[in-house]
Amino acid sequence: MAIQLKTTLLAAAGAVAIGVGAYAALSPFGPKGMAFVPAGEATLGYVYYTGLYGPMPYQVDDFWIDKFEVTNAEYSTFVKATDHAPSAFVDEDDLNQSDQPVTGVLHEDAIAYCAWKGKRLPTEVEWEKAARGTDGRIYPWGNDEDLSRAHISGEAPVAVTEYEGDISPYGVRGMAGNVSEWVSDTREARAGQCRDSHVDTRDATPEMLKLLAQLKADNGGVLPAFCSTPDPLDESVPSEPCAYIKGNNWNGRPHMTVASNRLWDYTNAYAEFVGFRCAKDK
Repeated sequence: MAIQLKTTLLAAAGAVAIGVGAYAALSPFGPKGMAFVPAGEATLGYVYYTGLYGPMPYQVDDFWIDKFEVTNAEYSTFVKATDHAPSAFVDEDDLNQSDQPVTGVLHEDAIAYCAWKGKRLPTEVEWEKAARGTDGRIYPWGNDEDLSRAHISGEAPVAVTEYEGDISPYGVRGMAGNVSEWVSDTREARAGQCRDSHVDTRDATPEMLKLLAQLKADNGGVLPAFCSTPDPLDESVPSEPCAYIKGNNWNGRPHMTVASNRLWDYTNAYAEFVGFRCAKDK
């Protein structure tokens, strides 16, 4: 016990010296292929309803997250071991290469794979903290709008190990591009919108007020349309299950590269630009 405690204390001291991301990579106690995201406060979100409410501080428990998106090779191993249905693009050469991220998977497929690995899908809050760190940075690599760091254009996804510049403070790769990723958060989509049915009534944070002022100044003195507060959803309208998706992809648009951006799709849908990665409680 004393030896273990001493080792833990030395490891913690090392984390301070070399940085959290490097410590996660070196930690002998961590699951293979995963990065550690320590508990604590992080500035997350963006303006109004493009993602999480923010920018404002969120308290996030510690967790582990896959350093890379799940590949076709990894998913194929799961399919063979469990007799689960293969991905929708298993026979398409531009999408089925072993080192490419798996795509063509339903939300429930991603949940099943992560459960088979003893893991789970990350929440939106966890995913965003893993991508942005604690300082409210815009992109995983910082605030520099150098979108060449991420794979956000082309004809297909690339190997998960490419684009070394697309890396978060915790050493997580590919969170700005390559493929977008399912997260665990689900809602009921109504009238083509997947979000909470009510309008958030909390006051704007100081960070949000600064951002709104900047957006207004950059848009000829008026706020962009996406800053408008939406009407509450009519809960009498028939609904379908939907889930949130994070990160830009090889088929995306430049504005989707900010780590706070949120996409969504129906849980029974799949796409050639949507994959996933898994998380695990500490």
